[in-house]
Amino acid sequence: MASLRYNPVFRISGIVTGMIGDRLALARSVVGLTFLLLPALSFAHHSRVDFDTSSVVEVEGELIGVVWQNPHPTFTVRALNPRGEEQLWEIEGSGIYVLKRSGISRDAFTIGEHVRVAGWSSRLNSSRLYITNMLLSNGTELVLLASGERRWSDVYSGGAWINEAAKSDNRSLFRVWSTGSYDVFIQAGLGIEVQLTDDARDKMANSPDLDPCVPQGMPAIMVNPLPIELVDRGDHIDLQLATFGVYRSIDMTDKPSAASMPATKQGYSSGHWAGETLEVRTTRVSWPYFDDAGTPQTENVEILETFAPSDDGIRLDYTMIVNDAASFSEPVTLSWYWIDIGEQMFLDDTCPGVD
Repeated sequence: MASLRYNPVFRISGIVTGMIGDRLALARSVVGLTFLLLPALSFAHHSRVDFDTSSVVEVEGELIGVVWQNPHPTFTVRALNPRGEEQLWEIEGSGIYVLKRSGISRDAFTIGEHVRVAGWSSRLNSSRLYITNMLLSNGTELVLLASGERRWSDVYSGGAWINEAAKSDNRSLFRVWSTGSYDVFIQAGLGIEVQLTDDARDKMANSPDLDPCVPQGMPAIMVNPLPIELVDRGDHIDLQLATFGVYRSIDMTDKPSAASMPATKQGYSSGHWAGETLEVRTTRVSWPYFDDAGTPQTENVEILETFAPSDDGIRLDYTMIVNDAASFSEPVTLSWYWIDIGEQMFLDDTCPGVD
């Protein structure tokens, strides 16, 4: 993995600015997750598009608040600005699951501690950062990006996304699957473009701000780095997502007519086998948004998914094709993969949690 490269920085009264290497180019070079979309409108993922990843800012001060919740924990640091005036910095971090999988837990942060923080500055708020590194008062550095590197100290935690496949004889589709690479989600957060119809553009102008503590519907709920579990129930397959404990049922009988099913947030899914590959068609989705930026979709949206295990059973390749002629001029295709790292399924509902 290529390393981050920082240019010399310039310090102003406890605030340091500088340049960071082009992580976007790095993320785009990662093999495994590609988004095949047409240019027009950015597909936002958890608001990282709001931050300028071309520059890094350092802030030193007192850690006075930690909000440990999904989709991102936040930190508040009290510092002095260049005029010697008190300034509160609102600092957003990677998701809780991402931090835990990198070896960082809530216990690492102590209210009242003097810290140094490095991160990407917000394009919308001059007192807001997306954190990449934090230096604690005892000299320990926390690397808060899944594939980031230490900045100040030889003593550090984090920055090592666990992605080693577990040793197992299981070749089945039915088990817990974990995201293989987090770099690809950085790419997604920096903005993926979708071709919208004129009608969808008009609706987009009036899209509300979505509550990050409300689980999304299909297809957005699937675009998440948390693990999934597939369980064979005979006439149906359970698809359990760790994200907010969302559950999907895939009907394998093909007996009911999709048109007769009620519209729900996750829709009605029917599946069949193509060799070892599970193919799923989802319709009757009542959730009106394609992503967490409020990109509109209609109840006529159709989502086609494939779950294809590799021959060695280590990897599960996933493809999603979203069709909605009223919203998208062309189908939207997303593909990525999971691996089996031996993770146990859990239900992640850590929202909110304030202390």
